[in-house]
This record gives sequence, structure tokens and C-alpha cells, in this order.
Amino acid sequence: MQGITSFKVSPMIKMALESRFSLLNSTRDKNIFILIIFVFSLSFTYIFIPFNINKWYSVTNLSFFEIISVFSILGAATLALTQFGLRKWFHLEMLTCVQYVLWGIGEMMILSAVVLAVDWQFNNHPDLTISYYLDTFKYTLLIAIIPYIISLLVLFASHKHQLACVLSKMNESKMHLDNLPIEDENGKVVFTLHTDHLLFFKSEDNYVEIYYLLGGVVKKELVRTTLKKIEGKCSHLGFVRVHRSYAVNIKHVSSSRKTAKGYLLQFNVFPDVQVPVSASYQNQFKSFLFTP
Repeated sequence: MQGITSFKVSPMIKMALESRFSLLNSTRDKNIFILIIFVFSLSFTYIFIPFNINKWYSVTNLSFFEIISVFSILGAATLALTQFGLRKWFHLEMLTCVQYVLWGIGEMMILSAVVLAVDWQFNNHPDLTISYYLDTFKYTLLIAIIPYIISLLVLFASHKHQLACVLSKMNESKMHLDNLPIEDENGKVVFTLHTDHLLFFKSEDNYVEIYYLLGGVVKKELVRTTLKKIEGKCSHLGFVRVHRSYAVNIKHVSSSRKTAKGYLLQFNVFPDVQVPVSASYQNQFKSFLFTP
């Protein structure tokens, strides 16, 4: 019979537990965390009256709302002390998930001690015993654990939303960078296309023919402008001037053949067309072609 099998933690769970717990590192997150716990605990206790707590302090002249307000305010103050004071004092600003679980247990123990002190005052100073503290810890945990977890989930959702917004803005910026606006001679944008779809530009007198892919088919657009004007906007996007009349997207060049007059370029999607590389542009073309 085999011995007891040792418990093995899944690598994913282990990675999650050892990852950084970053939800409560900023002042804003800590304030939201404390506020949610305060509001939820006060509302929950007043509305649902757990454990018949309204009958526990009949000897005091305070109303039930005033009593739970005292508990809630002192509880929020305790969390402010632990989050802003003790964590900084003990240099616990950067914790792993495992470390924060242990910290959360300790935080509940401190909170229970404060609740016990208030309860001791309202109950005319009963004997302080371990059993008294454990009962207080149990009730404190049952009331505080729900808003504690909810506040962390709210912060987690807020962080994810912020991350999604940042990534969305980055994607939008990338889309704007990858889209090339073509302006006419008056500076008016008349044509916009993603640079990955552009094949080459061909100058024709006062016009420029734009060859591009649309649905896998080569299309042509004619714009009244100059090749020099277009070249100034797209040279950093992988386009290179290879001739007085041509600028090509180097990504779409499938072959280059050396001839006596220079190179001839061909495109796999447009095999019937050959774009010449004139002698004055050969060095520039080769620097793009052979750059690793």
C-alpha cells in the first residue's frame, strides 16, 4: 500500500500565488477600499441586523444606528491605520498574493481587537478572555469579509478596465500610424489606406497612381499630387523611392532581378508589372533590401 501522497500545487496556482498583489499599492486604491468596506458594513448591519445585534447593547442610551456607526467609523480608521501606517512602517508595499492573504488575516485580527474594545465599553466592561476575543473575531470576520472581498473585486475590475482602455488607445494609435492619408495638391485628404495593402506609387505627370490590394485584388487610384509629397510621409513606413517615377512598399517586393541598367522589381500579387530601379536610387534601394 502506497504512503500518503504529498499535495502538489498546480504550477498555474503557484504562479498566481507568487505573483505581485498590486491592488492596494496606490493611495486612491486604499481610499476606495476603505470607503467601500465602511459604507457596505454600515448599510448591511443596519438593514439586515445580523446576529440580532440590535439587542446586544440595550443598556446604552445610543440608538442602534449610532452604535453601528461607531463600530464602522472605528473600523474604517483601523483599516486606514493598517493600510497607510503599518504597511509603510513594515515596508509591506509590494506583497505577493500569498503574503497579502497572511496580511489580510492579521488585519482582521487587529480589526477584531478594536471591535472588542468598543464592545467592551458598550457592555459595561465584561471580563477580557480569549473566548471573548475569539467570539468577537468570528462575528467581525462574518460581517467584514464580504465587503473586504467586494472591495478587492471592484479594484480588480477597475484595474482591468484601465488596462483595457490603455490597450485600446494603443491599438487606436497603431491604427492611425499604419493608415496612410493621401493628400491632393491642395492638402486635402482624398484617400486613406492601410500601409500593408499598398504596393507602389507611380508618378504620371501631375498625378500619382496608387496601386493597392483590396480583397486580394490589385486596384488603382489616381490622385492629383506629387510623388515627392507622398514620399515625405511614408519613407518611415517601409516605402522606398526606387525611380524618378516609382516608390515601392518593400514588404511586397517578391523578387529583384539585376540588369544592365539596374534592378527590376516584381510583386507576387501583380506579376505582370516590373518596376525599374534606376542607377541613382540603387544604393538607397539596396540599403532597404539588405537591412536585417
